[in-house]
Amino acid sequence: MKNFYVFTDSTSDVEKNYREELDFGYLKMAFRIDEKDYDADLEWGALPAKDFYNILRQGNRATTNQILTTEIEKKFDEAFAKGLDVFYLACSSKLSTSVNYAKVIGEEIVAKYPGRKFVCYDSLRSNYAEGMMAMDAARMANEGKTIDDVVKYFDEYKLNYQTFATVGSLNWLKMAGRVKASAAFFGNLFGVKPIICGDTKGNNYGFKKVKGRKTSLDELVAITVERLENKENAVVYVENADCLQDAEYVAKEIKAKTNCKEVHVSTLGPIISASCGPDTITVNFYGKKMDITGEE
Repeated sequence: MKNFYVFTDSTSDVEKNYREELDFGYLKMAFRIDEKDYDADLEWGALPAKDFYNILRQGNRATTNQILTTEIEKKFDEAFAKGLDVFYLACSSKLSTSVNYAKVIGEEIVAKYPGRKFVCYDSLRSNYAEGMMAMDAARMANEGKTIDDVVKYFDEYKLNYQTFATVGSLNWLKMAGRVKASAAFFGNLFGVKPIICGDTKGNNYGFKKVKGRKTSLDELVAITVERLENKENAVVYVENADCLQDAEYVAKEIKAKTNCKEVHVSTLGPIISASCGPDTITVNFYGKKMDITGEE
């Protein structure tokens, strides 16, 4: 019997078929372009993905907002009213204020439901690494585990969920303030591509630069091959910001070099893309515990 319901948010990028299969939800964030606000809908209902990326490629910037208050109130209320506890797996607190915002509102709502429990958990992850955590939390809920069981598990293993990425240009991350790196890292980037990870503290950390786009894609493959655990049963999630051909290349190389169970290719969601820009590729998987700590 299910004891709690799992929510994540728009940064997780988990598609509807997975959310429905495992029975969990997400809280919509929002983004703004040219003074117009859009829901960060993971099905791209507010603004089609192609239109979104075309707007960015024309030099326009998208800014992001935290979770919508109405989303938190409506969805948490619905779960508590069904007699379930609520576990909200939030995007890293280093990247978003939503974890603190949802915690305040969630604690106000749960006070109306005696005997119910609410946990707002800082994943220290984003992108599909966060999504993988949400899927595993939902599986545990479906198995009859408690929120305390899930918290204990993630306290030990959350750094095994990881994201590595390369971007078309560091300018997007620099403008958004979403990457930690030295001043030298942001120096002369002509022909140079960065490799970024979600580090041990939950930051996006630029830890390496390589020469050329293809080399950066091959580096993502090499990192995945080296860090992936239990390769035969592993599922790897490759996301792309309007560069599907590159994503398919990375997926094919990972599959060939690891013989893993599956490499899933999808489109990067609007919140992550707003911060990293077009031509971003991310690779997400469960592997050796993250051991890279960025600069503060």
